[in-house]
Amino acid sequence: MIKVHHLSNSHSHVVLWLLEELGLDYELVRHQRDPQSGRSPQSLRDVHPAAKSPTIEDHGQVMIESAGILLYILEAYGNGRLRPAANTAEAMRFYQWLTFIEGSAKAPLMNSFFMSRMAPEQSAMAAEMAQIPLRLIEAELKDRAFIAGDAFTAADIQLCFLEEIVEATGALEGLPGMKAHLERMRARDAYKKAEAKGGPVGIKGLFKSLGG
Repeated sequence: MIKVHHLSNSHSHVVLWLLEELGLDYELVRHQRDPQSGRSPQSLRDVHPAAKSPTIEDHGQVMIESAGILLYILEAYGNGRLRPAANTAEAMRFYQWLTFIEGSAKAPLMNSFFMSRMAPEQSAMAAEMAQIPLRLIEAELKDRAFIAGDAFTAADIQLCFLEEIVEATGALEGLPGMKAHLERMRARDAYKKAEAKGGPVGIKGLFKSLGG
């Protein structure tokens, strides 16, 4: 059984959500952020020195990084669910967006958030760089309900967390496709079950504690 080390107000919500979508049993180990600094606790660092979330344990191995964890769970336990068939155009889209969201979109967005507390000229440049990947995602959602094709996949789970970060920064109102996608994702039963077990995603509160 997969053991999920779940950090409050963190990206590990996507792992709980995927497991709930797949109807899989898992062991949940809770870790709480420091209420003042917002940093990961020592208990998570004891599991893996990176003290990152999500973190899972399976087959005696510890694994970090959300995109890799989602793909691992799909390959090990998904039985073809929540991903397109291999060697298809949809599979190409799926891999592209699943990795783009975390690799090309999230980093500039987080950089923009932290730069917003610095000199105005630096903040403006960082904000513009963050908008470039978001515009690409917004364009993809213009005429479709899901990011990787005509069906819900794990890429939508990954995208939802990014949208929650965008919402926390106050930039979601200018991205109607992403906003509508976020609303649809939050309405899914498995999303609600993951929050019931792991607690609210709470990104707005986390950003406020960090000075957002």
